[in-house]
Amino acid sequence: MEWNLVLPELIVTGTGLGVLLLDLFLTGGGRRAAGYTGLAGLAAALVAALRLMPAAGRGELAGPFWQGMVVGDQFAVLFKVLFLAVGLVVLMLAVDFVERRRMPAGEFTALILFAVLGMMLMAGSRDLIVIYLGLETTAVASYVLAGLLRDDVRSGEAAIKYFLTGALASAVILFGMSLVFGGLGSTGLPNASALAEALAGAGPSAAPAVPSPLLLAVGLVLLVAGFGFKVALVPFHFWAPDAYEGAPTPVTAFFSVGPKAAAFAAILRVFAPFLVMVPVSGVEGKALALLPSIFAVLAVLTMTVGNLVALVQRNIKRMLAYSSIAHAGYILVGLAVATPRGLAAVTYYLLAYAAMNLGAFAVVIWLNNHGTGDEVDDYVGLSQRAPLAAAALVVAFISLIGIPPTAGFFGKFYLFMAAVEANMAWLAVLMVVNTAISVGYYYAVVRNMYLQPAAEPGARAAGPVPATPLVGTALSVTLVAVLALGLLFEPLARLAGLACGGL
Repeated sequence: MEWNLVLPELIVTGTGLGVLLLDLFLTGGGRRAAGYTGLAGLAAALVAALRLMPAAGRGELAGPFWQGMVVGDQFAVLFKVLFLAVGLVVLMLAVDFVERRRMPAGEFTALILFAVLGMMLMAGSRDLIVIYLGLETTAVASYVLAGLLRDDVRSGEAAIKYFLTGALASAVILFGMSLVFGGLGSTGLPNASALAEALAGAGPSAAPAVPSPLLLAVGLVLLVAGFGFKVALVPFHFWAPDAYEGAPTPVTAFFSVGPKAAAFAAILRVFAPFLVMVPVSGVEGKALALLPSIFAVLAVLTMTVGNLVALVQRNIKRMLAYSSIAHAGYILVGLAVATPRGLAAVTYYLLAYAAMNLGAFAVVIWLNNHGTGDEVDDYVGLSQRAPLAAAALVVAFISLIGIPPTAGFFGKFYLFMAAVEANMAWLAVLMVVNTAISVGYYYAVVRNMYLQPAAEPGARAAGPVPATPLVGTALSVTLVAVLALGLLFEPLARLAGLACGGL
């Protein structure tokens, strides 16, 4: 059963190594084979992960494997499915883009595969060491991906900025993990009930089972800062707009969803036990009680700054970067309320966000393939020359805003209800206010597509822009997911609740 548990990871690893070997013998047009091989490997790994879902739901995989470093609970399997689906969609979007921009197809495909592998490790472990290894596997691959447009100065700048800030964040995370290790006495992460018992004391003398609660609290604060860099929380967000704008567009799409969702999965793994455990008294209880307040402050700052700055962006990739920052703020609301319902809302929202944000980037990539630029003015008259692309982008924006019956609406509604039930209605109100603010920058693009004349000065002339089969398929998958996740909200919300129940 151990090997079945890690079969998706083994398939992804084998495919990544195979792509690197295959790339040595492929030239010219044959390099598309690297992308197709990557797609086949991710599809096989996705099937293997889906086959684990029933066993994970019955608790048959929940036991620790490999000396407790890898777990097979429902949370791990759910996020494996998400990460593999994200990798599959990104590769479908990238095959044509990579060929048109003459990027190294083998390197690109292998790096996406290894980044997905790291993401799966982050979600599938209760051990700090494995989580950090997964984090670095994803991070190193991401740094290289950002700079793969070797003739583009902005791509090189994006890679350097991403590397420097990412290295700093990794150092902070590693230091924080070392303090958590000193505080807990182990790199293994306990569940909520075990943690509460350990903090409350164990044995007849009621001596604290946790060696140093204060050290533990300091370590957790450092982890908040380190992971804050990874998910671009304010004030740790400054790297994201430049990295998103300069990186190749399929890489930007990947950054906005994959590593961000993986970092949030790691945050749930690490912080969930401290957020939902039974309150304990003493200094350690007071220190840990500050965690929800820290998340609440970061949520307000992140969603507000992200939305306000997005209003003045004229580059669509930078606009979506600040939109991504704002959505990270919405996700933090679920952590701030510090309830099982809030954590389940975070999980559901990550599923919804992946679908709707990839849908928006799919349209941007579709248009990039036909010479349309990344400025908002380049979308003037798009409804006339590419009506399907314009309509698809509107659907993605509607979901990002949170209008029913899309997944974005139910994701925000779930977070809203979790905040209200936790007596944090003020946070829910701020979510609604920020959602209203976000309408402004999404509408600016829609107005250009439908209400501005195509011959407006400054607009880039372009003819019809048909989608390639791979891009069309990827876009269709994301749009169907946006609607399906909304229509299937109740069963998926229950699944998210069950997945977070074992944390």
